[in-house]
Amino acid sequence: MITFSDIQQHLSVPFEVYQKLPGLSTSFLKQEVGGVKPDFVMTDKVRVGSLVDSILTEPKKADMSSPLYPYAKEIAFKLKQTFGDMMSSFIPQVSYTAIAEHQGFKMRVRGRLDYLLPKLAVIDLKVTYAKDIPALIDFMRYKEQMFLYCQFAGVQKAYLLVYCVPKKTCTVHFIDCSGSSTWWEEKIIAFGKIETSATDGEIIESVTAVTAVTEKPTEKPSGLSPNNDFLNGI
Repeated sequence: MITFSDIQQHLSVPFEVYQKLPGLSTSFLKQEVGGVKPDFVMTDKVRVGSLVDSILTEPKKADMSSPLYPYAKEIAFKLKQTFGDMMSSFIPQVSYTAIAEHQGFKMRVRGRLDYLLPKLAVIDLKVTYAKDIPALIDFMRYKEQMFLYCQFAGVQKAYLLVYCVPKKTCTVHFIDCSGSSTWWEEKIIAFGKIETSATDGEIIESVTAVTAVTEKPTEKPSGLSPNNDFLNGI
């Protein structure tokens, strides 16, 4: 069973500041190879997703000079037209840090929600070129991402607000986060540290834990892999 402690909420934190908060993100843990995250490749699809996210959650920070801005604005308008009434109740861009523990292993984690509906649910925006949304959710491990967000916020319900570019549709996808996560259990054991019996409470790295982890700062991502054309995202 996974437990979370030292949960800290960081409101109104710029993305650049969030990246400097302690802890490993779901994005890193999904992409790491030998404890190192490959260099992030920024594509136009990713830029559009990032712009849509900014227009809806941090409009003053959206880059209106980008040649992709008009297209992103059109998508943002469709999302707001569909979900606008709900969005008015959401708190945007909420960052968290915490310590995740499983079988004595402890690992610092961090995450940044697109939206929080306090005491009820966490919400994330997705803009994608994939037509099969359930397959996309499985492939991109969005359930694991939302599981962490639910632990941060102390809720069991998560929703994805998805805009499908090929179909030009806006849909809501519910993710039940009431159970545990085998994926997170494995990551905590692989990257976590274990406490010794030392009186000073010193935490040392386990023999089985990865000893060097590097998470490089990147441009604000859309959340979808830039290396897979079919599920490339945004």
